[in-house]
Amino acid sequence: MRLAVQYCPYCGEQDLRPREEPRGAWECADCRSTFVITPASAPARGSA
Repeated sequence: MRLAVQYCPYCGEQDLRPREEPRGAWECADCRSTFVITPASAPARGSA
């Protein structure tokens, strides 16, 4: 499953393209930065 990214965290532009490697990586066509999105894990049920 690939998460949808809307803005580059470095320049704020929206021209983003998914990359094959590493998993979850995106590349910004404007500033040429590559970044990885990792989902945060939810706390287990019953934990405070």
